[in-house]
Amino acid sequence: MPKYALLPNQSLLPWPISWAGVVLIAESESCRLSAYRDIAGRWTLGWGQTDGIREGMTWTQPEADADLCKTLITLSAEVKGALSDTSATSDNEFAAMVSLAYNIGINGFRRSTVLKRHNQGDKAGAAAAFALWNKAGGRVVNGLVARRAREAALYLSTAISPLNAGNSPDADPVPPLSKSPTLQSGAASVATGALALMSQYSPQVSAVARSLAISPLVVVAIVAIVAGAVVIWRRCLQRKGGVA
Repeated sequence: MPKYALLPNQSLLPWPISWAGVVLIAESESCRLSAYRDIAGRWTLGWGQTDGIREGMTWTQPEADADLCKTLITLSAEVKGALSDTSATSDNEFAAMVSLAYNIGINGFRRSTVLKRHNQGDKAGAAAAFALWNKAGGRVVNGLVARRAREAALYLSTAISPLNAGNSPDADPVPPLSKSPTLQSGAASVATGALALMSQYSPQVSAVARSLAISPLVVVAIVAIVAGAVVIWRRCLQRKGGVA
């Protein structure tokens, strides 16, 4: 039994973005209740928090959840302020952009092609531009490739997840798994991930393919399928464990 939650508390906190977006961020970051160093060497705690975190710090699960919610409230306001027309932005488009900003920082988001294309009304271009933010330390990171694919899939998703839908007395508290926005995003990431990986096609991929005597396109397809399959598998495990 893990000492931390797979997802933050949905019902007790005022989440400022669609729950599908919160789930995407939480699953991408995961939660740790003791400070650790991330891939860039920064001390990190909770759901990926690095601001003010020092070695030896610990949080309880409610503290980690509250920190994520507080950070998303502040970040959502900043992302909203960068949009030229909020009325032309769906809940899931907004949540996907907040997820990107959570990972790359608000300054990175403000100069991103994602924001530029979205403000121009080029939704397809904005979705494709998520794939540009796939590097850490100057190198492509598979985890970031997969995350960008999930964000793009959420951005393009027509499924709207109202902020407090789960608290409505008329709402189904446990919708069919087939209607899960996360599951849908995972399936979509199989296709979107392929496009993202193709956009970053590199000599390294070719070298791996040559060493295995297979087509580079097969390597790309396999990695994309695995990225989406992992999301689907984790969501099914969460439902099996009682997570709505």
